Amino acid sequence: MSLLECLAAFTLSTILLIPPTWLLSRVNSHQAELESRLLLQQNTDRALELMSRAIHGAGYRSGRFQHALAVDPITIQKGGSARGFDAMVLTQDIPDQLGYDCMGNPLMPERTIKQKAYQRFYLEPSRQDSRTQTLMCQSVDRQGRLQQAEILNHVQSLKIDWVQTNALANHPEVSRTPTGFVAITLHVQPPAKQDRPSRPLQQTRYVTQRQPTPKP
Repeated sequence: MSLLECLAAFTLSTILLIPPTWLLSRVNSHQAELESRLLLQQNTDRALELMSRAIHGAGYRSGRFQHALAVDPITIQKGGSARGFDAMVLTQDIPDQLGYDCMGNPLMPERTIKQKAYQRFYLEPSRQDSRTQTLMCQSVDRQGRLQQAEILNHVQSLKIDWVQTNALANHPEVSRTPTGFVAITLHVQPPAKQDRPSRPLQQTRYVTQRQPTPKP
């Protein structure tokens, strides 16, 4: 086979291989993007579950304490996070049965402020991407000091509101006063791949506050 024939064969094979190679690359890229989006969705669900669990526990009064609640067990801080987004503070008595804070630490008398378990959810500027924020969780360590941890990255916004109790049946109506019914909306932006914008994730969860246990 002459050199010219070799070059022609090589060129032809290269041309024939380019489309399937390009297609395989696109399939692999798309698969990686789907897996990344699924993981981010799972992390978003987990963050909302942690916040929901804290709301359910807020206001709990243990039978070991008969004191009245000094402050509202749920405080929604409008504009209390980075870039003016919302934050939320929750307090409760230590439960009679084993419970956990937003970091997975067991709730116990050592982890309290004024005999109250304390949790706060808020946003801080992301150290990975200046365009997004990080959802933070704050609780109390064994020495009664505040500690914090990251629970979700790539957050664009966090909105927390009291809403009317008929919010599920009708269009949610925001309330300026506590109703016992909280709406949490997380807007998360997956990282862009190869200069292609990714569709944002937005999820809203409605959570009913558990009513404080009445005095016996």
